[in-house]
Amino acid sequence: MAGATGRDGHGALQLDGISLRILTPNAEVLHAVMGMLVPACSAVEPAAAVQWTLRVEEHRTGVGDEGDLFQGRLLLELPYGGRRLAVVGMDDGVMRLVAAYQRGARPVVMEVDARQRVTRLLVRPGDGVGLRWADYLARVFFASRLLGSGWRMLHASAVAVDGRALVFLAGRHGGKSTLAHRAVRNLGARFLADDLVLIGPSGTVVGWPTRVAVPAQLAGDAAGRRERRVVAGVVRERVLFTPAQHRATLGVEYSPPAPLGAVVIVDGSGAAEAGVRAEAADAQTLDRAVAGAADVPQQLLYVSDPLGLMGGPRLADQAAGAAPLAGLLAGVPAAVLRVAVERLPQAPVWQAVEGVVSGLGRGR
Repeated sequence: MAGATGRDGHGALQLDGISLRILTPNAEVLHAVMGMLVPACSAVEPAAAVQWTLRVEEHRTGVGDEGDLFQGRLLLELPYGGRRLAVVGMDDGVMRLVAAYQRGARPVVMEVDARQRVTRLLVRPGDGVGLRWADYLARVFFASRLLGSGWRMLHASAVAVDGRALVFLAGRHGGKSTLAHRAVRNLGARFLADDLVLIGPSGTVVGWPTRVAVPAQLAGDAAGRRERRVVAGVVRERVLFTPAQHRATLGVEYSPPAPLGAVVIVDGSGAAEAGVRAEAADAQTLDRAVAGAADVPQQLLYVSDPLGLMGGPRLADQAAGAAPLAGLLAGVPAAVLRVAVERLPQAPVWQAVEGVVSGLGRGR
């Protein structure tokens, strides 16, 4: 990030030729946004040509209580955490909104000037929760444009091995996150994502920034928020990090966007007594796995721009521009890994996959 941020917190991000400038008097805000979006995006010089500007400012005038602001207004409620937005005015070409990042949070104000291609985020001094809208808006800027220009979002994990993306597909709680974190530890892979990836028309894989959930067996004693659930009768413990915390706490190296190199589909059905084995995936099996991974309506809504907050294409335009799913991950080695999910943290998965996807057998 050297040379890509100004002393007063000005910076810019770029991905696939799309650029966003961030202007703020608070350098910590910029570093938080950069910590979330780099290296999925590249940090570029603040003076670079950009399509949109996000201004993040503190303001001292109150905007009322959450209940008063949202009472009687048409609301958009986003998935995950009760994030809410409401349009409160349209004056001189500027759309004005109030937004609460979570239930009970202080409202913030957003002002969208589409003619000037600027969005202002106004947050009361000391409101750390309200400032979290900044990286949300930055992610919306990039994701909505990519999804409207032929990219697809998949519920998948991915790492980069020797500069090429290894993508893991599985059903819900099927072990793809475990494989991504094991690949970092066992194969010296660079981390892309453990939950969502974006696939470009040319086969570029971008690890989309979300919170990172590391299986407790792989996180050890690392400090982080711990989550314990019972899934299909099996206790599942994970340690949750932001991307910046993940890098700092566990020393994980992240990868910028990488070309697609191979695909592993995890199949745990009927595998409890069968040990670990892998076989080549045929085109139909791969397409079925991709179709299941692409069924992410909540995630798509969360990263879309239905209100035009960052000038992005609406959902209908994104759907019209989406690339076909059939053949999306074709053209590279693809394996079906058959192993019981509860065995994934220790099973010799890389040796099993090596016969189909070369270059992985050096792992344990």
